[in-house]
Amino acid sequence: MKLKHLPHCIALATGLFAAQHAAAEGGPLLWQNNSLSALYGENFDGLNFNAEEQDEQATLTFEHASGWVWGDIFAFYDYVDADNLQSRTGDFGNEKDNFYYMEINPRVSLSWLTGEKLAVGPVKDVLAAFVYEHGNGGAGTENYLYGVGVDWDVPGFAFLQTNLYHVKINNNVFFADPSSNGDAVQLTVAGAYPFALGNQDFVIDGYVDWRSPSEDAGSQTSVGSSIQVKWDAGKALFGEGKKLYVGTELNMWHNKYGAKPFDGSEDGFDQTAMQALVKYHF
Repeated sequence: MKLKHLPHCIALATGLFAAQHAAAEGGPLLWQNNSLSALYGENFDGLNFNAEEQDEQATLTFEHASGWVWGDIFAFYDYVDADNLQSRTGDFGNEKDNFYYMEINPRVSLSWLTGEKLAVGPVKDVLAAFVYEHGNGGAGTENYLYGVGVDWDVPGFAFLQTNLYHVKINNNVFFADPSSNGDAVQLTVAGAYPFALGNQDFVIDGYVDWRSPSEDAGSQTSVGSSIQVKWDAGKALFGEGKKLYVGTELNMWHNKYGAKPFDGSEDGFDQTAMQALVKYHF
């Protein structure tokens, strides 16, 4: 696997760790969790209009999550080793064998901002939510999202949140006009549900994104999700829980990236890919 884009991941991690160290001295950092994952799977849609060509894919992922007195942050960086189409302008030979994609998702608690506790019933808090998306492959985007989030208190869930965003689409290489901008709406649902079978611990976590079509950007409605089912191998094998997980990830798309075929049809690119997963938290 070529690691020429690994410095992006190191820079992201270094910046987050520096912020944590500075915050720990002043006290606004409440908790944090970082992880590295290795995934491998097949049946990824290469977006080349050939239904018989489904690519294998290996991914290294760094994830960061932290809670602060003012809200929370979630960020991740993917380095993907896979053939990836880089243009939807008709040049189907324009491919590369690796790419990166990253997101930074800060949210600001409106309870903290206003000084009034906004919890009521199952609602734990209401937050101003933001996302920055960037990559040189995959969706190939540099998008900006802003909106409102809700944290829910649901029995059994470690966390459950919904976020509704306005999406500013910028220069998406997979849309018919790669230089076009546009606007869309996105609903994201994310959560984690831990459970036990006998003396073995497991967790199901992940997200589902629904994004509306954008006439200006030339995209259509899309639904994407990644759901992980993981066994706490560290607890079972080494007596240290919530560190080392082994499991699988199901990556699904309906109308992948919202891309439309050039023939003007309403067809899209659907994907159901299962990946083996090893994940270490630190």
